[in-house]
Amino acid sequence: MDFREITVFTTTQASELVADILSDLGSEGVGIYDKNDFLQLCKSDVVWDYVDESVLAASEVVRVVGYFPEDGADAVELELRDRLDSLKAHCEFETGSLETSRRVVGDEDWNAVWRKFYHPIECGAIAVVPGWIDYAPKQGVKVVKMDPGMAFGTGEHETTRLCLAAMQRESVQGLRVADLGTGSGILAVAAAKLGASSVDACDIDEKAVQVALANCRINDVANVNVKQADLLGGVSGKYGLVVANITADILIRLADGVRPYLEDGARLIVSGIIAARLVAVRAAFERNGFVVEREDRDGEWFALEMR
Repeated sequence: MDFREITVFTTTQASELVADILSDLGSEGVGIYDKNDFLQLCKSDVVWDYVDESVLAASEVVRVVGYFPEDGADAVELELRDRLDSLKAHCEFETGSLETSRRVVGDEDWNAVWRKFYHPIECGAIAVVPGWIDYAPKQGVKVVKMDPGMAFGTGEHETTRLCLAAMQRESVQGLRVADLGTGSGILAVAAAKLGASSVDACDIDEKAVQVALANCRINDVANVNVKQADLLGGVSGKYGLVVANITADILIRLADGVRPYLEDGARLIVSGIIAARLVAVRAAFERNGFVVEREDRDGEWFALEMR
């Protein structure tokens, strides 16, 4: 199948928002090419055998790249233009030009490209590792193998890291957990590795469900149950922890219906919230009797921990 590769030219600050738009429009894989990401890695404790110095001379303009089936891509581009114009008009920080370019690629081309840039990521006691890479974890670190395919969730996105950190801080040991909007299954697998008694994971996207099931298999986590369902349609009974890394609008909808599925004293971790929607999301959960115990930020994204 041929894909249309659509590139949006933007800034570091706005890159994640642009990526979110591309994902929301159905992009089958999103890549962010930002010189600043490379510079931050250079300051880390990663040991480099070789560095291409041409990266340092790269433009300050950030490229966000999405991939859409060529059949129907014209309609996607029209909707994308409307969404980008709205972002530029309402964004609280600089977005850059938000100009776009396009080219047609085969599916094997983009699949090979993103794999080159996906590397192991450590988040506390969890290491998220591409399934095709041999990795020797530090003592006490649990490995979550991931092949995200066409689903969201590699560990690189700020919202995923926020949720992984919160799950470790709250402790999921022995809890029945629900992961709503599971994407690649990364949070569900991590919960199982961290000691959850069972995990119900659901996503409305059929492709995401297939990817999550495959990732459960490569991680050998038999206590994760993956279903295709809209939000709470795939869960039943009561849970000690519910985690939802989705968009603000869907979180607000979740706030009105999730409480009957929570045990007494249960916890809720939500992320996928930009600054402009934080107050609205908090208010929706507080109206339903939740107490926000912690608010964390990573870049332009927020996560809330509640009881």
